[in-house]
Amino acid sequence: MIDRYNKILLPLFYIFDIFIVLGSFLISYYAKFGDFFYFYPSTYFSLLIYVFIIWALSSLIFKTYEEKQAHDLQFHIFKLFLSQSIMLLFIFMYIVATKGNFSREFIALFLILQLILITGIHVIRRNVIVWWRKKGRNYKKLIVLGKLEPNGDNKYWDFNNPEYGYRVEDTIQYSDWVVNYAELLENTLQGKEFDELLIVSPATLGNQIESVIHVAEDHGLRVMVIPKFMRTYTDRVFIDYINGKPIMSIRNEPLKLLHKRIIKRAFDIVFSSVVIVLFYWWFRLLVGVFIKLSSEGPVVFKQKRVGVDGKEFLCYKFRTMKQNGKDHAAAENGFGDITRESDSRITWIGKLLRKTNLDELPQFLNVLKGEMSVVGPRPHMIQEDLEIRKKVSKYRVRNFVKPGITGWAQVNGYRGGTDDLKLMKKRTNFDIFYVERWTFMLDLKIVWNTFWQMIRFNVPNAY
Repeated sequence: MIDRYNKILLPLFYIFDIFIVLGSFLISYYAKFGDFFYFYPSTYFSLLIYVFIIWALSSLIFKTYEEKQAHDLQFHIFKLFLSQSIMLLFIFMYIVATKGNFSREFIALFLILQLILITGIHVIRRNVIVWWRKKGRNYKKLIVLGKLEPNGDNKYWDFNNPEYGYRVEDTIQYSDWVVNYAELLENTLQGKEFDELLIVSPATLGNQIESVIHVAEDHGLRVMVIPKFMRTYTDRVFIDYINGKPIMSIRNEPLKLLHKRIIKRAFDIVFSSVVIVLFYWWFRLLVGVFIKLSSEGPVVFKQKRVGVDGKEFLCYKFRTMKQNGKDHAAAENGFGDITRESDSRITWIGKLLRKTNLDELPQFLNVLKGEMSVVGPRPHMIQEDLEIRKKVSKYRVRNFVKPGITGWAQVNGYRGGTDDLKLMKKRTNFDIFYVERWTFMLDLKIVWNTFWQMIRFNVPNAY
């Protein structure tokens, strides 16, 4: 049944959704203009053909209609929104390139209508599939060799979740005694039907692994494996190929992919340019007066900090502290005391800037230079970085991406200097979460949360 679903129903869903997109286009056109008298030939008809091609190609490129076992609704909706985003981008590129005089009301109505219909149908379709699997249909029969223990997040491998399309029908446990697992598997498979074999901790089998796989494939079973270390690195591995051979990276890094780096960099450039042109230049003049009046020294303070891959760079900030000879020179080089609550070095204007995060505003220049990103783990002073990496395991994983003006740890309340080892670990865990699970939508969420905290004067631990 599941093969029939993949080979027959999924292509039909793909064709059906194309008709929904085209139908939404025609409905929107009729709602705006009242008839189709001037529809063909016209620029709108050309746009319709263009939309058809873009939607069809983007859905194939992002594999929107490729059924993946063990992926939930959120995964499928994410792929759908990716293809939707590409279609939206190419529609606007088409309008600009052709200088077409299209109705804004029509474009807005079409995009909203097809998005609602497509998303709604995908949600309903997915829920129907889950319901069908709960009834004992449309799933793959799984036999497990080994013990499914909790993963790194202390959650169990939930292969019986109907959303994933698997059902564990039998299990062969490892034994402390010498056992011929190939023969044991052969006997277990006799007279029974399974679709796939899942081998847990394959290293336990030693040189029996090949004979076990041979037995499984002789019975027509596909083979999956869960290495022992997956208990720690669950759902974070990435498969690459070197000279045609598979290589497993134990951490999934979305920003290693070129197209995702391009998306993030494009957002950085556009967002930073808007902030600098509309806000930064005049705010710098205004706040610069108060900084000069509060104490002697430059308006913008430059400090060496640790960036992507551990490379040092000069990080810009509005100066919020009084200068103090040798201490100031050391601070510029990334060495010195971390800032603490009620720090006597902070000026009156510095307290206000820190409370609202506005002291970080010059870092949009770092973003334009490519040294930072709008969103990412906060860059630390060199001395602070050297100290934390000795105390916190996996701390340097956060340096796999560019540091940011704001970050996932910061909007969750983990910001500012601290000597508390538990807080250091929690902040690092938030940063690693961001490295491994980056999405453009996560960046937008962090930007919005940062802005919301700023306008409410509710930036956590800002001092």
